[in-house]
Amino acid sequence: MDKRLRDYITYIEKASEKPTPELIDYHKTMTQQFQHERFIHLIVTMFFALFMVIFFIFFGVIEIWIPKGGWGDFIATGIGVIDGIFLVVTLFYVRHYYRLENGVQELEEITRKLYKRDK
Repeated sequence: MDKRLRDYITYIEKASEKPTPELIDYHKTMTQQFQHERFIHLIVTMFFALFMVIFFIFFGVIEIWIPKGGWGDFIATGIGVIDGIFLVVTLFYVRHYYRLENGVQELEEITRKLYKRDK
């Protein structure tokens, strides 16, 4: 998605020097698609962050209430590993969402320039 967004920004910056109504409509459609993609990634990022926090709390509760040794350690270790996986995936999703957000903001700036030139 990052490459597609960067390629489109490069294309539209070159094409925006001579805007046409067709180009503006195409740009509007592409901006809406990237905004939709950004929204979906926001939802996914929030769910992964929520699950990470839930497993972190669950890990803390197990560490406090279940006695040490035997199954308690096994369960706590398993939940800790799952929480670590959620942490890593959440960090990557936040990074990806950050890039999408900045790219869409750049597209919105290009939209303003297109409409100024079209008048």
